[in-house]
Amino acid sequence: MQCPCCQTSDLKRTRLDQHLAVHTCETCEGQWVSSYDYWHWLEWQPSSGNIKQCDALDISDRVSDNRRASFCPECNHLMRRAKVGHGLKFYLDRCSHCGGSWFDRGEWEILQAHNIHDKVHLVFSEPWQSQIRQAEFNRVLEETYRSALGDEDYAQALRIRAWLEQHPHRDYILSVLNQVPPSEDESRYIPVPRPLPQNDAPKEEVNYRPVASSQDKQLA
Repeated sequence: MQCPCCQTSDLKRTRLDQHLAVHTCETCEGQWVSSYDYWHWLEWQPSSGNIKQCDALDISDRVSDNRRASFCPECNHLMRRAKVGHGLKFYLDRCSHCGGSWFDRGEWEILQAHNIHDKVHLVFSEPWQSQIRQAEFNRVLEETYRSALGDEDYAQALRIRAWLEQHPHRDYILSVLNQVPPSEDESRYIPVPRPLPQNDAPKEEVNYRPVASSQDKQLA
């Protein structure tokens, strides 16, 4: 097999772990893990637990992310790219046909540090990618609020929100802030004036005076 990045160097059989056999490119130091080898290793691998946040790692110096489209070294199908997320900005490459995965230099070590190396098959799932999109949306939204309010006012707004979420009359307070009528559940806390029925409302007296016709005016 040839390296999908270099496209000239042959991949050599090595091991990343006691139960994980891979094919490594000596030129770019990338690693190819077949679907069979990955699932075989996963059967022997104990769960790594929750994902870790390792912000202190200098990822830019340890990862060489290939952003070009690559073809599977086993079946020659176009490989799909998926963002890892959870603080990691690089992408993983996986063949949708045979299920093998390609790791650029340093990617596997970073995944191990974050406890994601045994969750590679989940990275390409829709729930994982949906979570990444939601996290990115929240990050952009927070930056927008901070830019508009400033750090101090934004922190104050967060404290108010936390207080409001725990308040027993949260809906009523929101009604006051938004100047809208309270909901039925909150209306029992204040007297609500009820309009009188239309039949019981006092009627205004009207005096009717006859209007003289033109003939009556002539006789007068």
